[in-house]
Amino acid sequence: MLLLISQNLIQPIHLYLLTIHLIDNTLVRMYYIFTMITGFPSPAQGYEASGIDLTSTLIKHPAATVFMRIESNSYTRMGIYNGDLLIIDRAKKVLPGSLVVYESGGQFVLGRAFNIKEESYITGVITYVIHKVKES
Repeated sequence: MLLLISQNLIQPIHLYLLTIHLIDNTLVRMYYIFTMITGFPSPAQGYEASGIDLTSTLIKHPAATVFMRIESNSYTRMGIYNGDLLIIDRAKKVLPGSLVVYESGGQFVLGRAFNIKEESYITGVITYVIHKVKES
């Protein structure tokens, strides 16, 4: 028995093949499924847009990445505002111009790496700042 199912010629056609065997006077049914593509391929095939994966885009070292929410207006000169979310990579190499989070006097502070005193401990490099859009 051969059964063809398709809504139109561009969709796959599924072939269901049923064979019936008699083994030791017992009826055995076996089903086979085959798929074949019919029609012409789409000219846009291979150009499908993939979704945006924010995790792979924003986080390069998942085990060493932390988040920090800013509750201060002290960093507006750096483009960081109250309520912003910082993505901090603790595994990224610190360059002289890197914007970093460091400990100073038991508090976390933001600044450029070249401005930090020797006795301060750098926690990580700020890789992204996420702002909330303000509604008017």
